Amino acid sequence: MTDSTTPRTRVRWGWIIGCIALGLAGIGAGLVVVPSTDRAGYVASVLAGVGTTLLLVGFVVLLERRIIDTTAKVVQRAVDAERQASDARIERMVGDFEDRMATEWARFDPTDAEAVRRRSAQLTDEMVEQVVDEATGLGKGNSRRPE
Repeated sequence: MTDSTTPRTRVRWGWIIGCIALGLAGIGAGLVVVPSTDRAGYVASVLAGVGTTLLLVGFVVLLERRIIDTTAKVVQRAVDAERQASDARIERMVGDFEDRMATEWARFDPTDAEAVRRRSAQLTDEMVEQVVDEATGLGKGNSRRPE
């Protein structure tokens, strides 16, 4: 999930080379300190440690990107599905609003025009509140609604 707006992470080669040099110096210092009779065991121990480290680095570095990318795709699909469902609910609300307004204005009586205007304004305010609540996730039954 990379795009042209995502900045690339800069590899800090100085730190990597420094860590490799310090690791090799530590292995060399251990080889000097260990008595000559124990050197075979020391070398075997170092090789086992290096092998374990490479195995872990393989999992962490190589699989991390796949795990993160897969997780991001799953989350994006869930967000898209919820957005589509929300859009469909909003479309139903708007359709219901249009039907209610058409019914209200079909009963229009010129002698009671102010009452029809007030009722139209009330219906409009209710519809706007419903759409805003739906779009912001504050609809009825949602625990995020402030008290």
